[in-house]
Amino acid sequence: MPKQFASLIGDQTLFYGAAERNALGDGELVIVTNADQWFLAAAELERLPPGRKPAKASFVIEPVGRNTAPAVALACLGLPADETVVVAPSDHLVRDPAAYRERVQAAAALAAEGYLVTFGIRPNYPETGYGYIQADPARPLSRPESYAVAAFKEKPDAATAARYVASGSYLWNSGMFVFKAGAFLAELRAARPELYAAAQAAYEGAERAADPKSGAALVRVAEAAMKAIPADSIDYAVMEKSARVAVVAAEFGWSDVGSWDALYDVAPKDAAGNAALAPLSAVDSSGNLVVASRRVALVGVKDHIVVETADAVLVAKRGASQDVKAAVEALKAGSAAERELTHAHLTVRRPWGSYTILDEAPGFKVKRIVVTPGSKLSLQKHARRSERWVVAGGAPVVTIDAERRAYALGEVAEIPLGAVHRLENPGPADAVIIETQLGDYLGEDDIVRLEDVYGRS
Repeated sequence: MPKQFASLIGDQTLFYGAAERNALGDGELVIVTNADQWFLAAAELERLPPGRKPAKASFVIEPVGRNTAPAVALACLGLPADETVVVAPSDHLVRDPAAYRERVQAAAALAAEGYLVTFGIRPNYPETGYGYIQADPARPLSRPESYAVAAFKEKPDAATAARYVASGSYLWNSGMFVFKAGAFLAELRAARPELYAAAQAAYEGAERAADPKSGAALVRVAEAAMKAIPADSIDYAVMEKSARVAVVAAEFGWSDVGSWDALYDVAPKDAAGNAALAPLSAVDSSGNLVVASRRVALVGVKDHIVVETADAVLVAKRGASQDVKAAVEALKAGSAAERELTHAHLTVRRPWGSYTILDEAPGFKVKRIVVTPGSKLSLQKHARRSERWVVAGGAPVVTIDAERRAYALGEVAEIPLGAVHRLENPGPADAVIIETQLGDYLGEDDIVRLEDVYGRS
């Protein structure tokens, strides 16, 4: 689960917070996201209270990621040239929304003057995990605490970071921007014409559809067209090359929550300094981060990170969480079961709901399938497995070849090998199915979709 869709701080997700603080007035939210995640974002938007929902929302759906410059270009290509655009990553934490909105207004005023504006966070310690922006104090701009940019700096070592912070002219690079859509595209076209041309072709050739639930516009970029766009960050492609870049210094309780250590820094703590996002029993234990789905008991444990999920457990010293990447690389080089851990959780979200793997072994797999109200799976068939569906909740409608009928609690639907079938939920409550698969191959790629309301092939 991408971190922006996980409830890490309080009950709301980082995406929810980003949408809420940016869905103001009569503006439009354009969400640029992956083909496997757009429906998670759509569900979060539906959870916003009526007064906080955006006036309009649309999605640009990328089949593969090509970094931030193409993502922002695809969004801007669908907007009027004079539209003011706020680029806001959805996985950041902002603890002072009022201060954030004030700084956005200052940046928007500079954007009206033709600047490409970035937000620089005033550093309160020498962080080595962030890039830095060097503001030019000799060139202040028309808004308070706003300057022309002297240079962008890569993530520094500890000594360099300390020197940056001591100088007073360096700011953390937040990765947030404000500019006119046309101004950004003009700078991109001048600096990286091949990237601009490929993004324009991809946008113009994209498939247009609508979210079957919310009606939000969906712009689905073709995979070949997306892969043809050179991958590059907005900093490298545009900001470091443009002569019209400004920085607005900001302090609004920002964190990119980029590691477990960063999560510990922003999470509430008990008297012993333990940040527990789970029921915790702590004996002679302090300074720990605990994230779990069940109660955790710590005895004599200090300054550790403990993360438990249904399929794996992480234990690390605080301060070493950046090295989780090394653990992931080791898993990728391991057995098939280890590789599976790096790209699929036991619970997988889909546009229609989710499935959870309950048990599996050679020849069989058991899943719990949850179909949300008003949703339906694709009309499909399998070449190498049969399926048995037991209704454990709700009142689903099941299609098997020529028959389509409603099933009640406890009823069983038998799906023979090769049968065309579909599961849908017209009811007001979740439909829950316990599925047993039998066959010589049970991979998720053994599926032929004959019809799909979500545009998947």
